[in-house]
Amino acid sequence: MKQDKALDVVVAGLAVVDIIGKPVDVSKLPKRGGLQLIDNITMTTGGNVSNVGGDLTKLGFRVGAITRVGEDTLGDVLLRQYSEYSIDTSGVIIDRSAQTSATIVSVDTSGERTFLHTRGCMAQFTVSDILNHLDMIGRATCLAFGYLGLLPQMQKDFPRLFQTVKEKTGVKILLDTAGQPPRLAKSQLKQMLRWVDYFFPSFEEAAALTGEKTPEAIVECLIEAGAANVVGVKLGAKGCYIADRTRAEYIQPRKVKKIVDTTGAGDAFVAGFLAGTLKGLDPFQAARIGNAVAASCVTAIGASTAIEHLDQYLTLVQNSLTD
Repeated sequence: MKQDKALDVVVAGLAVVDIIGKPVDVSKLPKRGGLQLIDNITMTTGGNVSNVGGDLTKLGFRVGAITRVGEDTLGDVLLRQYSEYSIDTSGVIIDRSAQTSATIVSVDTSGERTFLHTRGCMAQFTVSDILNHLDMIGRATCLAFGYLGLLPQMQKDFPRLFQTVKEKTGVKILLDTAGQPPRLAKSQLKQMLRWVDYFFPSFEEAAALTGEKTPEAIVECLIEAGAANVVGVKLGAKGCYIADRTRAEYIQPRKVKKIVDTTGAGDAFVAGFLAGTLKGLDPFQAARIGNAVAASCVTAIGASTAIEHLDQYLTLVQNSLTD
């Protein structure tokens, strides 16, 4: 769907189709040539473009996408989903030389995931694919880009990408990570983070990136590396640790009665944080929204299935602060 009106967020980076099987005990797979029955198999869209983008539209925001999909059935699945979400797809490139990126996701009884992934056409995704759509980015308030660590062919060009986007459009930039701990020298990290407004790696990713062992030390390292605005560490079931230049705070998680599938929980936090920020909340209030959206995410199979409108999370978080 192509649109010419203003956008709230442009999401750029990885788009993938996920084939989710549940429950799968990867430590007890069937013998070679054998068969094992599981309860269900679901096809859904994944990657930050699908997850953050879909979550944000369900939260009530206008979204544009920049990514690559193959000219195949899986690409059609992604485009159809984006159309249902009313995402502006004028930045989506149809790649006729490679298949759509896809992942087999095995979910065990605790909700933990194991991945088998083919990069497909995302191996050919370049900085130019994004810079060729600066007009779209300029219609938004924020660019959400992911993932650091999963787009190695682009990584050396990230500083140039973020600097150009910042200087040409002035939008806020969120950089996200997922799954694969990024490998960067601290000098490279410094070149990159000076242009990034929001950066929230998971604890494992952040520890690998900085060499530090506590959220406090990790955040201090990121700030010393030149992080321009807000940084933090996603701590899963323990919530998150968020800091800006003047304040740092642990944000407690929302309690969940039953975890069904943790797929997309980190993306849901990002979407919730951006939603709160776009609504005018400070980073710590926005992180509470992020935690609440992530808590919803894990209660159903699929990254965006259980996401509600932002108003419900605003009420939920406000009520928890006054209890």
